[in-house]
Amino acid sequence: MVKISLNDNVSKLREKSKAKNTRDKYNGDWLKFEDYCTNNYKCKPLDVDDLDSAYSLVANYMHWLHEDPEAKILKGFSNIPGRENINNNPYSASAYKASTIQRILASITYKYRLGGFQFDRKNPTISETISAIVRDEKNSKTGQAKELLRKDIEQIIDSIPYNTDDYKNIRDRALILVGYFSFCRRSELLGMKYEHLKYDKEGIEIIIPFSKTDQKGEGRIIYLQKKNDEEALYCPVRSLNHWLEVSMVNSGPLFYRIDKANSIRKYELNENNKKISLTDTSFVLILKKRAQDAGLSECDKISGHSLRIGSITQARMNGVPTHEIMKMSGHKTTQMIDRYTKITDIKEISIAKKI
Repeated sequence: MVKISLNDNVSKLREKSKAKNTRDKYNGDWLKFEDYCTNNYKCKPLDVDDLDSAYSLVANYMHWLHEDPEAKILKGFSNIPGRENINNNPYSASAYKASTIQRILASITYKYRLGGFQFDRKNPTISETISAIVRDEKNSKTGQAKELLRKDIEQIIDSIPYNTDDYKNIRDRALILVGYFSFCRRSELLGMKYEHLKYDKEGIEIIIPFSKTDQKGEGRIIYLQKKNDEEALYCPVRSLNHWLEVSMVNSGPLFYRIDKANSIRKYELNENNKKISLTDTSFVLILKKRAQDAGLSECDKISGHSLRIGSITQARMNGVPTHEIMKMSGHKTTQMIDRYTKITDIKEISIAKKI
């Protein structure tokens, strides 16, 4: 018999089967896992002798992420070369969520398989550790991510000074309004590029080439409608146009980082000399800060999902058909729409009130 192994070029090609945002997450998760292995076991993850050792190593890492105070520090930093100091997250006092740990497990599983291991994430050592983490979180869980409804968005926008000299005000207004009215995931919002925009008289057509549920890159198109003059302050199209005008974005990702001197910082470049948008962490911090400035309650419960949960919930409260919401949000099933909609607010559209 002849044993054939994949060459490095094929392995790299397999990685490209995933969306770029997914690959970036996988690489970042793996680099942190490598650091853990080096610091605690003086080895690299792929150096282990057998699968049982790999399972034990990963289970120990999952437990460490969930329990060890030192693990929380990782939430605020990136191990990707060139991006180590991008994140500075003061909200890393909380432990990793079970859902985040499960995502990290997906990254590690994928990388182990690329490395030649027949890694099974359903192995009892792994699955029982994850189950215990999920159960522990459920026992101590205080609530879901806070949804931001239309009234909350208006309150936030009203609190942002309409000051054309402050680039952050212009950027954040556009970021929040586009995020809310597009129904997009955080990764889709931050992945929007100038090349994805198509204007007409009524608004902007935006191509979403990849998403969490669209790894093959079939894409979907969303449409941002220009609002009338009475609602101009809350119009995502006008706000985005204002930001593009002052920031002079004409290619690449739409949203910049801005330095303390209030000058627009051109995108940092990655290893392929491509421009980089705001990070996930930066987006959440911006949203939390703007909500706090607006006087909203429970700002600690705001997450990267808050805009998306809020817009979907608001749409259902307003009687928008589920299939239309799904077309905009990119959800594949009505069950996911139900999960995203806050139960307390769904009572407002109960069919029992209409009979």
